[in-house]
Amino acid sequence: MRKIKSELLSAIIGIIIVIFLFWYIKVEEILKAFSYFSFDKLILFIIVSIIMMLLHTLKWSIILKSQGCKIPFPKLFIYKLAGFGVSYVTPAAHMGGEPVRAYLLKTNHNIPFKKALSSVVIDKSLDLSLNGFFACITILIILANFTVSERTATLMVLSFFAMAAAIYSFYHLTITEKGFFTTCFRLLRLNKWKLTKKYEKDIKGMELHLIYFFKYNKKGFRDTSLVFLLVWILMFFEYKLALLLLGYNASFVAIFIVLSLVGLAYIIPVPAALGALEFGQSSASAILRVSKGIGLALSIIIRGRDMIWVFLGLSYLALHKIKFKNIAGNNK
Repeated sequence: MRKIKSELLSAIIGIIIVIFLFWYIKVEEILKAFSYFSFDKLILFIIVSIIMMLLHTLKWSIILKSQGCKIPFPKLFIYKLAGFGVSYVTPAAHMGGEPVRAYLLKTNHNIPFKKALSSVVIDKSLDLSLNGFFACITILIILANFTVSERTATLMVLSFFAMAAAIYSFYHLTITEKGFFTTCFRLLRLNKWKLTKKYEKDIKGMELHLIYFFKYNKKGFRDTSLVFLLVWILMFFEYKLALLLLGYNASFVAIFIVLSLVGLAYIIPVPAALGALEFGQSSASAILRVSKGIGLALSIIIRGRDMIWVFLGLSYLALHKIKFKNIAGNNK
């Protein structure tokens, strides 16, 4: 009950932020941005978005194959959408759908849950670490090319070191076989609590798969990293098209900033990054000194794209009568 209240509160705060931004920024500015709309560019935008989702699925497929699991690609694509849909509507930093993906692998393909979950954790770890790396680069670009307040600069520097330390810690502890998640579990003294200490063995078992992949499976790590790099290249093209739809011919640096702020928005624990995405895009507009209407219009386009994936993913779960309480009950 307390969890539901916190989720509801975060959603309400997000809605308030959205309402404020639409009140603060004139509707005329948003409509002006959409006046440059082109169906040719929209079709290209949709095609690129589909290819990117297929590449994300390919990355997960490579991880599973490295673990000796061969799952039909169309199935994986549907599971990816289902996970995305759940992640989008839960305030879990875009990670709420990962157990759903593991559950679908276990239920439909008899893959042990620890192995299924490890494939998802590896997939997400690659995303977060490489996104964090690019976010660090973005911070350096902003500090070198734009004038920001002393407080903002301090916050950016602290964020840079925090992300760099997290990425280094993850790879160092994984490659030295100490285990990032096991180490965090012990540092937080969760292994001393009666309620949580029983999970330490499960975490170790899951983490063995991570250690094998990142330390010994050099081909799998190389291939997934190359796929992710291709996703980032396409992401630049995708946002270039989205901004051209709004009449803004963005530079390489501008797209880098927009992308990173979108990524940061989805880390904030609010369902669908409600309010955070809009605020992030408005902030990007302020940094780039363009109309804030463009930032809000861009967030509308991004949300429209995401809602299509959410609809498809949640429709699959609904049609197969898969309930969240079943997932939690079967995979404590």
